[in-house]
Amino acid sequence: MSDLTTFLRLIGETVSQPAQMAGRIMARSYDRGTLWMGVTLVSILSVLLIQILQVITPFTMPMGFTPLLYGLVMGCILIILTMGLYLTGQMLGGQGTFTHSFALVIWLEVTALTFRVVQAVVGFISPGISGLLSFAGLIALLWILLNFVNEVHKFNSFGRAFATIVIAIFGIGFGFGLFLSVIGVSAQLEI
Repeated sequence: MSDLTTFLRLIGETVSQPAQMAGRIMARSYDRGTLWMGVTLVSILSVLLIQILQVITPFTMPMGFTPLLYGLVMGCILIILTMGLYLTGQMLGGQGTFTHSFALVIWLEVTALTFRVVQAVVGFISPGISGLLSFAGLIALLWILLNFVNEVHKFNSFGRAFATIVIAIFGIGFGFGLFLSVIGVSAQLEI
C-alpha cells in the first residue's frame, strides 16, 4: 500500500508543484530502453482503462479503433508531441534535451491517466461531477505542461513556454494534415 501512497503523493506534487516535479524528473538519467518501455506502458494502460470501461459501461472505443490500434496511436501521439515540443523549444532558444522532454511527456501522460481513472470512478457516482472533474483535469494538465516546457527548456518565461506549446500543436496539426493529403485521405463534405 505504501507504493500506491507514494505514487499518489507524486501525482499530487505534480499538480501542486509542477516545476519542482519537472526538476526531479530531469535530475535523473534515462536510457532509450527505459523511455520506450515508459511510453509503451502508458499506452497499454490507456488501452486497459478503456477496455475496463467497455466492460462496465456502454462505452465505445474512440473513433472505432481496435485496442491495438488505439495503443499504437496513443504511443505515436506521445512521441510526436515530444518531438514537437523539443524541436519548437530548441527553435525558440530552449536548452532542453530530447531525453528529458520524452520523460516529462511520459510523466504527463501518467498524470493524465490517473485523472481519467478518478474521473471514471466519480462518473459512476455522479456524471455531472465527473464532467467538472474532466474540465478541471484539462486545466491542470495544461498548467503542468506549461511548467514542464518552461523547466525543460530553461526559458524562465511562461510566455515562451506557451508559444512553444502553441507552435508545436499547430506544427503537429499541419504535419498530420500534410501527411493525410499525401496518402490520399481527404475530407468528405456532404451538402
